[in-house]
Amino acid sequence: MNTHHLKNLIKINNSIFDAGREHYKNAGLTYAEVPHIVGITGACENVDTLFKIRNRQDIPLFFTQTGQLSLEQLLQCLPGIYTIIHSGRDEEDEDNRHLRQFMLIEEEFDWSFVDKDPAAYDEETMYEHLLRHIESAVKAMIRKALEDNAEMLSDDYKRDTNKLKEALDQPFFRMDYGEAVELLKKNGFPDLSWGNDLKAEHEATVVGLLNADGTERPVFIMRYPEHIKFFNMKVSGKNPDVVLSADLIFPYAGEGVGSAVREPDGERLEKRLLGSTMFKLHKERGGELEDFRWYLDLVKSKQTHPHAGYGLGNERLVQYILGSQDIRECSTFGALKN
Repeated sequence: MNTHHLKNLIKINNSIFDAGREHYKNAGLTYAEVPHIVGITGACENVDTLFKIRNRQDIPLFFTQTGQLSLEQLLQCLPGIYTIIHSGRDEEDEDNRHLRQFMLIEEEFDWSFVDKDPAAYDEETMYEHLLRHIESAVKAMIRKALEDNAEMLSDDYKRDTNKLKEALDQPFFRMDYGEAVELLKKNGFPDLSWGNDLKAEHEATVVGLLNADGTERPVFIMRYPEHIKFFNMKVSGKNPDVVLSADLIFPYAGEGVGSAVREPDGERLEKRLLGSTMFKLHKERGGELEDFRWYLDLVKSKQTHPHAGYGLGNERLVQYILGSQDIRECSTFGALKN
């Protein structure tokens, strides 16, 4: 075991979590616990990677991938919530891009953070504030990691910390999914089509092209096709082919944040769920619509205001801070095993 590297990871994570807690507190959000053993509603887009948990009654229970829907439920009580969980993904392999267990920092906030008048709700304004929430939180965490660990990053990992400082001083890049596809078609991926999911190599190419001047700024890829994203992402009122989603792509690490404005209309939400690939697979495995009933009923009841949120993969952020090509080197779980 490389105890020196393990110690460094603990220090960087401590800085990230300290900064996160301070940032969210100052922003008016409240920390809340969410369950780690859940039903199907603990899945992200891919129910195929849920870890199933055996139990005495043989109830379909899983190790959660996200606390998102639980956080949304808590918005009945408070307008802004965040949490930190262990997310489990039953990946076929752990490799330089994928971990089976990692830390996930999640935030949900409602319209009252933008405007106290519910009648003034505007989905595009909500979307803009979502991007601002993500960027300000990520920058707060990077800034603290640099303040506490700049010498260690430079000496032990030969990290050019000026690149990180430059990223803090400039806005993150923004590019619509459709623009990204066109850029990629002209730069090595001529067969890529609108509607294809972007792979790690696509994301890395976009980041490299936008940072061709030598900077290392993260990139928001925005407004993905609705059919490849989670069922509760809000379909754009301007363009029904896309959802108000954004993935934040880090240099070195790839996708570090997944986010979206949530669908506030209960009937539309249920229709999206029933038509999703996720639900089709769930049904093939013996699941039913009632497994989502508590969440559907919550949205239909209007007990929560329109809201938005995101999940930040902690190890992907650490990978960006370290400038590492291998996410396994950025996990304390992985460091403990070596």
